[in-house]
Amino acid sequence: MAMRLAVWWVRLVYVAWMVPAGLNHFIRLYPQPGGANPLSDGVFTALLDSGMFTLVKAVELLAGLMILFGWRVPLALVMVLPVSFTVWYWDTELQGWWTTSAVYGWGVLSCNLFLLYAYRASYRTMWEGYAPPRLPWQQEAQS
Repeated sequence: MAMRLAVWWVRLVYVAWMVPAGLNHFIRLYPQPGGANPLSDGVFTALLDSGMFTLVKAVELLAGLMILFGWRVPLALVMVLPVSFTVWYWDTELQGWWTTSAVYGWGVLSCNLFLLYAYRASYRTMWEGYAPPRLPWQQEAQS
């Protein structure tokens, strides 16, 4: 029972970050924070200039809504993992390990990893039935 409540709580906390963060790019809810130093600001500018920031925010919004409504949650968690890791890296390594930003980075990545662990049974079938590697032109052995 305690684990179930923890999963619901972490899902809500995670969604409370992802949905507004993703939506803010498309509908201005609050000023978009920038980098605190030249390196983090440069990464942020590169994401904006390349158009990748729009993709990141769309993934955050879509995954957040999927998790909120309980639709394909394991898929949403895998889908948003690269974004969570990038947020963690930007908030810790680029912004500074001992900044307030780092707390958010650790929170985002921790929520994602905790939920991936909580839904680990959903990923078990991906690893069942080992198939040895083969080249595309090789015939499958007849049994």
